[in-house]
Amino acid sequence: MSYGGYNQVGYGSNPYDQRDGGAGGNRYNNYSQGNYNQGGYSQQGPFDDPGSVEMQPYGQPAGADPNAILNECREVDRALDQIDGQLDTLERMFKQVLARPDLSTNEITNLSTQVMTGYRALVTRVKNIKSKPESGNPRNAPQVGKVDRRLKATINKYQTLEAEFRRDSQAAAERQYRIVRPDATEEEVRQAVEDPNAPIFQQALLNSDRRGQASSTLRNVKERHEAIQKIERQMVELAQLFQDLDQIVVQQEPLVENIEQKGEEIHDNVVQANTEISGAIEKARSRNRKKWWCLLIVLLIIIIAVIVAVVVTKPWQQNK
Repeated sequence: MSYGGYNQVGYGSNPYDQRDGGAGGNRYNNYSQGNYNQGGYSQQGPFDDPGSVEMQPYGQPAGADPNAILNECREVDRALDQIDGQLDTLERMFKQVLARPDLSTNEITNLSTQVMTGYRALVTRVKNIKSKPESGNPRNAPQVGKVDRRLKATINKYQTLEAEFRRDSQAAAERQYRIVRPDATEEEVRQAVEDPNAPIFQQALLNSDRRGQASSTLRNVKERHEAIQKIERQMVELAQLFQDLDQIVVQQEPLVENIEQKGEEIHDNVVQANTEISGAIEKARSRNRKKWWCLLIVLLIIIIAVIVAVVVTKPWQQNK
C-alpha cells in the first residue's frame, strides 16, 4: 500500500542508481560510480599554457581545478539534503506502521535500502575527498570538515530512528502476543517475539480461542521480526561506515608523523647551523682582533725604530 505521497521525496526511485533517469536523473549517479567529472573536475584549468610559469599551490597538480574539492563538498551537501528528506519520510512511516500493525513494512524496507545505498556512496566519496592532499589546505579544510561532520550526524540520526523503531516494534509485538494469549508469562512472550517460528508461538495459535486474530498476529509479528533483524544488520553496517570515515584519519597518521619528524630534523639542522654560524662569527671577530693587535705591534715597532734612529743620529750630528 502507499503512504500518501511519500514517493514524492525520492521514494520509489533510487537517486544513486546508475541507470539513466532522464533530466536530473543522473544528479547523484556519480556517488555510486565514483565519477566526479561533473562540475568541471576534469576540465582544463587556467594553467594550460605550456609557457606559463605561475606557481601552483603546494600539493595541487598543474592544470587542476582549484575549486574541485569545494565543488565536491557542495554536491555531497546536496545529496545529504535529499537523505534528510528521506529520513523525515521514514520517520512518518515508522509512526504509521506502529499505530497500525496490519500495515505492510515493504515500503519501509525499500526506503531504508535507498538510504543505506546513499550512505555507502557518500562515505566512499567523503573518504576520497579526505584522502586528497589539497583537502588539508586552509581554503578547503573547513568545508571538508563540515561535510564529514554532517554525514556522521545524518548517520547518527538514522541509527537513532531505527533503534527507536526496533524498540517500539518489539513492544508492539509483545502486546499483540498477549492479546492472543493473555496468560503468557514474561519469558514466553519474550521467546515468542524473538522467534515467531518457535513451537511456543505455534502452540499458542492452536490453543487460542481467536484463531483468525491469532493468525493475523503471527503474520504481523513475523513481519516485524524480519524488519527488526534487518535493522540489526543495518546498525552493524552503519557502525562500520562510521569507522570507515574515521579510518582515513588513522591512515594519514604515519604521514603526519613523518612530517613532524622532518620538521624536528629541520629544527635540529637550523639549531646546528646557528651554532656553527655563531662559532664562525666568533672566529672572525677573533681574527679581526688579532689583526688589530698585529697592526698595533707593527706601529709600535715603527715608532720605536724612529725614536732609536733619532737618538743615534743626533749625537753624531753634534760631534760633526
